[in-house]
Amino acid sequence: MSYSVTIPDPEYFDRNIPCQNACPIHTECGRYVQSIGISRDEEAYMVLRAPNPFAYVLGRICAHPCEDNCRRGKIDEPVSICALKRFATDRHNLGLGHDPARKVQPPPHRRDKRVAVIGAGVCGLTCAHDLALLGYHVEVFESAPVPGGMLFLGIPHFRLPREIIKMEIDHILSMGVTLHTRVTVGRDISFAELRSKFDAVLVATGLNKGRELNIPGSHLDGVYNGIDFLINVNLGMEIKLGRRVVVVGGGNVAIDVARAAVRLVQEATDFPEGEEDKSLQPALDAARMALRTGAEHVNLVSLESRAQMPAWKIEVEEAEHEGITVDNGWGPKEVVGENGVVTGLKVRRCLSVFDENGRFNPAFSDEEKIIPCDSIILAIGQQADLSFLSNEDGVRATPRGILQIDENLSTTAPGVFAGGDVAFGPRVLVEAVANGHRSARSIHLYLNGKTAKKQTRRFRIMPNWTMPKGYLSIPRQKMPTLPSNRRIGIAEVDLGFSDEQGRAEARRCLNCQVNTIFDGSKCILCAGCVDVCPESCLRLVDLVQVSGDARYDALIQARYGVPAEQLQAGQAGAIIKNEQKCIRCGLCAQRCPVGAITMESLERQEQEIFA
Repeated sequence: MSYSVTIPDPEYFDRNIPCQNACPIHTECGRYVQSIGISRDEEAYMVLRAPNPFAYVLGRICAHPCEDNCRRGKIDEPVSICALKRFATDRHNLGLGHDPARKVQPPPHRRDKRVAVIGAGVCGLTCAHDLALLGYHVEVFESAPVPGGMLFLGIPHFRLPREIIKMEIDHILSMGVTLHTRVTVGRDISFAELRSKFDAVLVATGLNKGRELNIPGSHLDGVYNGIDFLINVNLGMEIKLGRRVVVVGGGNVAIDVARAAVRLVQEATDFPEGEEDKSLQPALDAARMALRTGAEHVNLVSLESRAQMPAWKIEVEEAEHEGITVDNGWGPKEVVGENGVVTGLKVRRCLSVFDENGRFNPAFSDEEKIIPCDSIILAIGQQADLSFLSNEDGVRATPRGILQIDENLSTTAPGVFAGGDVAFGPRVLVEAVANGHRSARSIHLYLNGKTAKKQTRRFRIMPNWTMPKGYLSIPRQKMPTLPSNRRIGIAEVDLGFSDEQGRAEARRCLNCQVNTIFDGSKCILCAGCVDVCPESCLRLVDLVQVSGDARYDALIQARYGVPAEQLQAGQAGAIIKNEQKCIRCGLCAQRCPVGAITMESLERQEQEIFA
C-alpha cells in the first residue's frame, strides 16, 4: 500500500485557530498568551495592541468570545484570555507615555479631507484613531461633558477605573484628533451644517436611552431608568434611592445597576478644577470613603431563569457575593405606591420568556407577589436617540429604531456612515472596536477610492517541540477579587493575576497555531504515531473510506492518476486527524523513526495597504 497525505493548507489551519477566529478584531490571542507564558510581556502587549486601541479597557471588561471558542475548554476550562490581556497591559508602561506598539515613524501624509465623528464612544474613537493614522483631519463631537460614551457613562467605576479610560482616550487624541465635548448635534450644531463642513460623517451615537416599561404606576416618584441611573452615578450626581431597591432586568446592565446601587457614592467636598489642596488629599479621600453609602437591600428581578439570564455568570455570582438577591422567573406587573411615591413592585410568575418560534413573548401564571421597596430601577434594554436627524437629512432608520446601512456601513445619505450599536443594535465592546475599524476603512474608500489588503501565511518548523511541563494538569486560575467587606464606592473589584498566576494560566494554552504536518513520501506505515498519541486523535484508514471536496479530488488525481471514486481498496491510505482532540504534545513527531512528521507553526501577517 502506498501512502498519501494532504499537502499543508494554510487556510485550513488558519480556520482552526478558534480563539482568534472568534475575536471580532482577530486578535492573535494565542500569540500573546504564549508570550506571557515565557515572560515576554512587552511582546505580548504589542501583539494584543496591534488591532486594538482600547487594549487596557478590554483587558478588564471584554465579553471574551475567544474564550467561548478556546479549544482548552473541550478538556476542562478555557484559558482566561481576557484576564491575561489585562495581565499584559498591567505590566506595560503606556501610562508613562511609551508605547512600542506604535514605533517612532514620520507623521502620516496630511490629507485635505475632513471627517466628523458624532459620538466619542468606542466605535467613534476607534474610527478616529484609524483615520488619524491615515492623515485625515478628524473632529469628534460628544454631547456629554466627558468622552468615552458608555465606557465612562454606563460602566461603573468598580469595574473600569476612570484613569484607564482617560489614558486610552488621551493616547488617541494625541494623534491629532480634535474633541468637542458638551456639543449636541441637533441643538448646538445641526446635522446639515455638520455635513456641509466635512467631507464625510460617521454617526456612532450608540444606544443612549433606556427602554420604558408601560405598566400601571410607572410614573410614580422613585421609578428610575437604568441607563439614566448609571449616567448620573458615573457623573457623580446625587441620587437618593432609599433603603430597599428593586432592579428589573436580567442582562449585564441590570447587574451593573444593582451593584452600583449598593455602593452609591456621595462626595464630601469638591474643589474647582485645579484648586485642590494636594496636602489635604489623603484626608479628603478618607472623608469621602466614610460618606459612601448605598441601599441596604437590592433585589434584582429577572424574567429569565438563572440559566437563561443574558448577564455573564461571573457577574451574577459577584452580585450575589455582594448581598444582592437575584429573583429569577418573575415579571413586573404593576408599580405600587402611596401619595405618588413608590412603595413596592407587584410581580407575577413567568412561565416562559420566548414562544415556540423563539420570539420574545413572555407567558405568565396567576401567581403574584409584592416586593416592598423605596425605589425601582428599570434596566430592560436600550434604544437609540435619533432626534437630531430630520427627514431632510435623508438618513433612514429601520423598524428596529437603528440606522439603515449597507455592507460598507454607508447610510442612505451620501457620505454619511454609521457604526456601533446605533447601526447594529446592542453589541459587546470588542465588536464596537471592529465596527470602528470597518468605518474608517469604508470612509477612506469613499474619500480616496483605493485600498487593498495583503495577507501572507507561512509554516515555520518548530524543532524539538515540547509543551510546558504539566500543562494539562494546571487548573484555570481564579481572578483575585476585593473582599466583600471592602467593596465600597469606586474600589476596583477584580485585582488582576499575580505574576505566578499569570504565567501558570498562560501555560495552559494548547498552542493551536502549531500543527502536525505529515510528509507522505517519507512515511513507512509503522503506525507509531497512532500508537503513541495520548488522545487517540490519529487513525490510519484506507482512502476508499475517505471523501472530500474538489481540492481533495484534484490531489488524488495528481497523485494516483485516477479520480478518487476509482481508487481500489488497498491502493492508498491516509491519516485522519481529529483537530479538536489534539493537545499539541508533539509525541507523534518524536516517535516517528523517519522524520515524516514535523511540528510547524502557522504564522500570518495581514496588512492593510492604503493609497
